[in-house]
Amino acid sequence: MTAALTRVPQWLALGATCAAALVFAAVIAVQPLLAVGAVAAAGIFALAFLRPAAHLTALLFVTAVVPYGIQNRYGFGSGAGLILSDVMLAAALLWAVPVVAQRRLDRRSAYAVTAIAAMLAVATLQAFRSWYMGGDLSQSGYELRVLAGWATIVVALPLLQDRAARARLFAGMLVVGILVGLYGLIQYFELLGYYAEGDAGLREGVRFTSSGKGQIQGGLFAFPVGVLIGFAVLTANVALPRAAKAALMALVVLNAIGLLLTYERTFWIAVVAGLGLIALRAGLVQRLRLAVLLTSVVLIAAPVLATVAPGALSAAAERALSLNQYGSDNSIRYRLQEGRHVADKIQEHPLIGSGLADQIFFGLPWLQTPPSAQSFAHNGYLWLAWKIGIPAALILFLTVAWAVVARPPPGDPLFRAVRLGAQASMLVMLVVSVTFPSFSALHITAVAGVLLALCLYGSPARDGRGATRAPSGPA
Repeated sequence: MTAALTRVPQWLALGATCAAALVFAAVIAVQPLLAVGAVAAAGIFALAFLRPAAHLTALLFVTAVVPYGIQNRYGFGSGAGLILSDVMLAAALLWAVPVVAQRRLDRRSAYAVTAIAAMLAVATLQAFRSWYMGGDLSQSGYELRVLAGWATIVVALPLLQDRAARARLFAGMLVVGILVGLYGLIQYFELLGYYAEGDAGLREGVRFTSSGKGQIQGGLFAFPVGVLIGFAVLTANVALPRAAKAALMALVVLNAIGLLLTYERTFWIAVVAGLGLIALRAGLVQRLRLAVLLTSVVLIAAPVLATVAPGALSAAAERALSLNQYGSDNSIRYRLQEGRHVADKIQEHPLIGSGLADQIFFGLPWLQTPPSAQSFAHNGYLWLAWKIGIPAALILFLTVAWAVVARPPPGDPLFRAVRLGAQASMLVMLVVSVTFPSFSALHITAVAGVLLALCLYGSPARDGRGATRAPSGPA
């Protein structure tokens, strides 16, 4: 092909270049935003092929931090249209799929990729089914976009095969984690407005408290990941520079503060379970380090909160003690009512599902709220089984459960520590999905795909051996 290109006449190449320039100039004159979008898309695809680890890091930042309302505002169309994270994921997959196809994955990784591909194939068919039956195009497109985030497992696996690329990915994840923690503080101090979608900003008031300013919405699913991976690495037997330890400590403290300011009791309980998993998998020395680190985080975070967010600790204590008031908690009653209607939908189509964008219709008589239609459900297990059917949903559920219990392979101690934090994060996802849609939240599915890759990648010991290496720079 290169030889053929060298035989192209110079005048023809120059003419083609000039014609392309004229076309681009005309597009700028008529549709300047389209031209800017084309240049941005070209840059995104170039980054995906030249610096795949940096591109994946940027994708994690966009999905975990940038509110959907902002992405949708500057995207092409809404719901079923294109937004920034769609283009970034497509570029990443365009690089990763041929790379993965050219080499043999270890057995665990191959099974995991096959499982996610099967689930996404069913979800895509359900989206077409919904469109064919006259469903809401915007809503079905949004739900397919959310589920497509799990495909990042394909992007992460070839990066994990190369030691240098893996180190860059870990460094990028650390930076994104710290930014997620800062994102929580930005919301709490209302430097970012509240979005109607409920995925960012500060929602005023905290139920069952007398002093809570409000609950931050963005970062809810990501805060536990930062806390648990940070704990796992800091308590592991890994030699780290002081700067790295300081950055990891900032990661844990900032995300712990963000987690507290969500005032979501389910997430607090789930993170405790995640810390329990880390302690269970660790040795005696690591357990002692875990206890010391927990004490240090409390001693650092408590004065900071008392200074910058007066009343936050007392509100958190009141919120935690309100667990014994579940009988009068309207949010629990609402979720139970919602779950019953979703269960009825699942019974109608247990195998094939009801399709993306399908709706339930119910009201809240005890609050005098009239019936309304909605496509959302708080229970992540029920939501997925309702939309794509029980068999396809079980594929994802069992893959995540497998990731939690999978044995770590021999290899780099840092990799093993990050992997343990990822497994604890997957456990959190399984726990909170009872009352929160972790399997179908736009802000966590891309991160979850990378966590799956960390948990189920089985051959770090083969780093640097011929075909197992992945391009970490120009592809």
